[in-house]
Amino acid sequence: MQKIKISRVLVLGSSGVVGHGVASDLINNNYYVVGTSNKKKLISKSKFFFNTSNVDFSKKNFLNKIDKLIKNHKLQAIINCAGLLPIKSSVKKAYQMNKINNQSVVKILNLSLKNNLSFFINIGGHSIQEKLKEKKLPKMQRYYLNSKKIIEKKILSKKSKTPIVSLNILAPYGHILEDTSVVPKFINQAKKGQNINVFSNGSRKQIFTFSEDVGAACRYIFKNKLRGAISFGGPSVITTKFLAKTIISVFSKKDISVSFKKNILDKDGIAVVKYLKEKNNKKLISTKKHTLKKSLQKILYQKSAIKVKKI
Repeated sequence: MQKIKISRVLVLGSSGVVGHGVASDLINNNYYVVGTSNKKKLISKSKFFFNTSNVDFSKKNFLNKIDKLIKNHKLQAIINCAGLLPIKSSVKKAYQMNKINNQSVVKILNLSLKNNLSFFINIGGHSIQEKLKEKKLPKMQRYYLNSKKIIEKKILSKKSKTPIVSLNILAPYGHILEDTSVVPKFINQAKKGQNINVFSNGSRKQIFTFSEDVGAACRYIFKNKLRGAISFGGPSVITTKFLAKTIISVFSKKDISVSFKKNILDKDGIAVVKYLKEKNNKKLISTKKHTLKKSLQKILYQKSAIKVKKI
């Protein structure tokens, strides 16, 4: 069988934290990337990048747009980084979440198979099964995690010659600093010269994954023709206190400090334990990853192949 080298990739959701990092990494490694976005425009000086905006998974015509992109740009693989996050709680949002994170992904996969693409990668979340066992999990977060759990089962049950991958990642962060997780929140506080508040004594251990490294993981998957559910995480386990101090050292010109809410109990996340087990059993993708300081410096100096602008 002739080996096909992947060089032309469609990255769905390139205006999001993960998709932006994945597209940037692929461009930097000479892949031709078509990146889609919804309400944002993506700009790049690279000749290896083409952006199509107004690709909305909740609209009826989104699949036709993707089909045209595949044919017009002779694309070989799809990496789906698009998804609706559990930010607002409502029945309407729950319905949209199911439509975008579940039903639309199945349609895109079927389109990929119809076009005989060489790869389909869907970005998922790590340790979903364990997270769903938590009793005090917010309703919308539970709904979101369930949508990710269901879609992984659906896509991996498909029998096809095309390798189908559910790439499950831990706590992604990147150049887009929307305050939906701890890393961008800390960065924005440091940039404003505000002290960073940390729960408990800051000893909680976590793993954070730089979004450009997710692109490196996708390249590894292409090269080794992997398939199935695959786990991927950042380079090391770090404490919240270490994260805050490193962010301050990179982003703050003022003398700011880390304060602690010692009256609030906080413990290590379930994902850390599972990650370390997988690492010891060599079940994680092994690629060269950015250190925390190096990734933060890239964010500080905006060393990214793609710029994001609101339409």
